[in-house]
Amino acid sequence: MRVLISADGEGISGITSTDELLFGKPEYERFRLLMTEDVNAAVEGAFEAGATEVIVNDSHWTMTNILPERLDPRADLIKGFHKHLCMVEGVQIGVDAVFFVGHHAMVGHSDGVANETIIGREMIETRMNGQPVGELAINAALCGHFDAPVVLVTGDDALEKEVRSTLGEDVECAVTKYALDRWTARCVALERSREAIKNQASRALSRLDSFAPHKLEGPVTLEIEFTSTSEALWASLVPGTTRKNPRTVSYTADNIVDAWKGFFAALLLGWSASDEVYG
Repeated sequence: MRVLISADGEGISGITSTDELLFGKPEYERFRLLMTEDVNAAVEGAFEAGATEVIVNDSHWTMTNILPERLDPRADLIKGFHKHLCMVEGVQIGVDAVFFVGHHAMVGHSDGVANETIIGREMIETRMNGQPVGELAINAALCGHFDAPVVLVTGDDALEKEVRSTLGEDVECAVTKYALDRWTARCVALERSREAIKNQASRALSRLDSFAPHKLEGPVTLEIEFTSTSEALWASLVPGTTRKNPRTVSYTADNIVDAWKGFFAALLLGWSASDEVYG
């Protein structure tokens, strides 16, 4: 049984601040350890339930956060940003289950801790087939394209609500914190949070047959509303994009993977036009 773990940062146990989440900030090195230990709890639960192979994809910002020397030696690590499938790189080789560890709620639709979608101040909202979505829905659909079900999600209670509305009641959720504001939370004690992650991971794999991949029928349109008109203008240079209004660019394809690749290219190009003061 092969398991892919997509490990993000904002939903990691004990984390509430950009001083922790970003390279070069005062608490970043401590964050790396906390992130690695949450991932280790999921790895432990996976192997307890019979996993034969676990691949961890570092999915947060630079995607070089997890400490290889502290990672459970039974797991392999994908690190680095240059990946076609970004946060779910590795799913295309064929996996039996996917864990989303340390993930977070979409931008602007809750008080979820560090709520954002793919990038930060450079965007207002991302939509899929006209509906606001976060990383959860997009990445679950990418996994579904490759017949891989998302069976475990860890993060705050705002993310849990998003999981229920997007993926249903069956997905195992380990709540690591309870959001009070975008940058404030009641954090579950680290030991209890990691125990929950391990137990929910094991429970998810023990009933793997009850899960179905999150399939999205084509055609699929992904769009992003940027903060800046300049970002949208640059994003629209990608062939196949449509600039729907001065700040919004969309990309449509026959399936989610092709839609994602065109959208991701436009997103990265638009991001490059962001001004450090005005966004």
